[in-house]
Amino acid sequence: MPRQKEEILSGEVVLRSARGQTFDSHTTITSANIAQYQPSAETAAAAQRAFAQAGFEVGNPAAVSLTITAPKSIFEKVFKVKIVRDKNGVISVTGSGGQELGYELPAKKLPPELAQYVVAATLIPPPDFGPGNY
Repeated sequence: MPRQKEEILSGEVVLRSARGQTFDSHTTITSANIAQYQPSAETAAAAQRAFAQAGFEVGNPAAVSLTITAPKSIFEKVFKVKIVRDKNGVISVTGSGGQELGYELPAKKLPPELAQYVVAATLIPPPDFGPGNY
């Protein structure tokens, strides 16, 4: 019997700012202040290399983040989480302590060679539209 291909997931990784500026979910980032939050070119390039070495396909940096794509098992191994998809296709991330994280990936659980570049990480949720979801 042919082996089933492993699910491929994508995530977004927010990189550390070159200026040391931090933000949270309440921070409004605009065209007027985005430069305060952008990583240096060196940080972005180093993060790309580090995530590629960890097994991810890595997109080019965009503003404050980069996109990573890999089989589910790579996300689970690197971020130390369990990822499941329910019968409706909704993804759920569970941390190593059993806590439900939604789409959030615990950046603090990353190995040091990755954590040094990362402020936050999340899985990219599937689109909320399509057949039957208009």
